[in-house]
Amino acid sequence: MKEFGTYGSGEGEFDCLAGVAVNRIGQYIIADRYNHRIQVLDPSGRFLRAFGSQGTADGRFNYPWGITTDALGFIYVCDKENHRVQVFQSDGTFVGKFGSCGGGRGQLEHPHYIAVSNTNRVIVSDGNNHRVQIFDVNGRVLTSFGSEGSDDGQFKFPRGVAVDDQGYIVVADSGNNRIQIFSPDGAFLKSYGCWGSGDGEFKGLEGVAVTSTGNIVVCDRENHRVQVF
Repeated sequence: MKEFGTYGSGEGEFDCLAGVAVNRIGQYIIADRYNHRIQVLDPSGRFLRAFGSQGTADGRFNYPWGITTDALGFIYVCDKENHRVQVFQSDGTFVGKFGSCGGGRGQLEHPHYIAVSNTNRVIVSDGNNHRVQIFDVNGRVLTSFGSEGSDDGQFKFPRGVAVDDQGYIVVADSGNNRIQIFSPDGAFLKSYGCWGSGDGEFKGLEGVAVTSTGNIVVCDRENHRVQVF
């Protein structure tokens, strides 16, 4: 086990980390939320580069949150308070953006987490719209699913999203304290979890991930733990 980083705003220092991804060469890409920037560190935790500052212009952030990278090394960031997703090259060069504040098709309200499938579908948890939207890499909406509620396929403030090798989508339905699983086209398949502190119970959810062996790893926020299924 290793650790790196400390509180602050210098190189390799952080203020309220919100998201992390690992690229194909093992570098750590970290959303340094209150510093309104992205930092990239090598596999040993040594600072390599940072990009971004607070603002609304291209390449700037207002509380970056979820982050992911695709097979080509492009970096996708949920720019939460700017209600958009920004895309960068691996060196931090701005490439493009999509989304604006609202509840219409392709609009976002507080996007929190993001995942990219191996077929280059970009999956975004559109938190305050209580839905998940799927985009292509150019930012065009392919489909969306979910609405506010607690029935199967509905959400209350969805947070983490992950996608497995077959394209199945895992969503941390934070307000309903459960995990929901969907087909690649967004059809509901199953859910599990409820409020509590026992095994398989949750108190608020954040990020999720799917391992190469198919296990689902869940950040169980208010229980201060990680659960694996």
